[in-house]
Parts: sequence; C-alpha cells; structure tokens
Amino acid sequence: MSTAERVAELLSERQLSQSALAKMIHITRQALSNKMTGIRSFTLRDMRALADIFEVSLDYISCRIDTPWPDPWEEKESK
Repeated sequence: MSTAERVAELLSERQLSQSALAKMIHITRQALSNKMTGIRSFTLRDMRALADIFEVSLDYISCRIDTPWPDPWEEKESK
C-alpha cells in the first residue's frame, strides 16, 4: 500500500473530498491530486498534517504499520 492509497482510504472513511482535504493541509486541489496519482510525492510536512487531521500516526500514514496507532504494550519482534 502507498501513502496515496492510505489517504484515499482515510478520505473515504471520513467522507471527505480531496478539495476539502487540500484546504485543510494548505495546498491546492491540483497539488493534492498530483500527490494522490503519484505525479508528486507527499512531503514530510504533508504527512504530518495528514496524521494530525486524521488523528493517526506518521507510521500509519507512511504505511510502515497497519494500525492507526501502535500498541505500546505489544511485544516487538526480535530481529
């Protein structure tokens, strides 16, 4: 899964439009569209804003984990 797919999923769950989200993160609708289609990449600033808006972790937005917030009591796997 990509960040764009994760954002699309969150938009759908929250019933938000791309236009509304673009306003919330202070970019144009076209800029968000370019990021959603992979023409441009999400910046760290974008991802921080998205995490705040959707109330999820940066790891979740960047698809490093599959749960919105990591469980602090979950044992970490040994590498």
